Amino acid sequence: MTAADPTVFFSGILLALMETAKQLFLYSVVFEGNYNVWYFPFQLCSVPMYLCIFYGVAGFFLKSCTSDALSRPLYEARKISITFIRDFGLLGGIMALAVPDGFTWADYPLLTLHGYVWHIILIFLSIYAYRRRLGYERIGDFVKTVPLFCFLAAVAELLNISLSSEGADCDMFYISPYHLSSQPVFSHIDRAVGRIPGIFIYLFCILLGAFLIHCMFYLISRHFEKK
Repeated sequence: MTAADPTVFFSGILLALMETAKQLFLYSVVFEGNYNVWYFPFQLCSVPMYLCIFYGVAGFFLKSCTSDALSRPLYEARKISITFIRDFGLLGGIMALAVPDGFTWADYPLLTLHGYVWHIILIFLSIYAYRRRLGYERIGDFVKTVPLFCFLAAVAELLNISLSSEGADCDMFYISPYHLSSQPVFSHIDRAVGRIPGIFIYLFCILLGAFLIHCMFYLISRHFEKK
């Protein structure tokens, strides 16, 4: 069991520093000493920051861990984390860059630059993890990331409910139950089927998109192995 790839870990540290700077700027400059829970860092595109750091810390413990009963589940969790970063991170990065309205600030170009750099890093991490073969590769292994995604979505919804209050709107993973989706297409789906069914359709579509990316990486690997 090898130690964690330092590029992944230091990318997580870089993302954490970028996010800290963003939060301080939002609090002190944009909202003039008030905190807007909409920008709490727990979107799908924020999760790789936490997982990269976990990946590095887990690798550190694996280097010194002598108990197979502890090292094996930790190794498995690390492998699932980097697979998630590769599959879901690429999906989030591409979709955000395709529709950059969520991080485009007309009055604050540094925040706009932050958004572009952030999502480019996510795409880099995905391609890097694929090229280094850090994650699970078989098509059936994608199912190992599903419980993690469901857990993160549940945490996001708990945050939406607990942090939303009168005059505030917390919309982690864009699945707040208090209003229609702010995402293109899915707002129309919500109007047709209702918000709660719309949330499950949205989450399913994210899973489907990440699965297709997982399959794409698998097929690319098989193609080059045959040459």
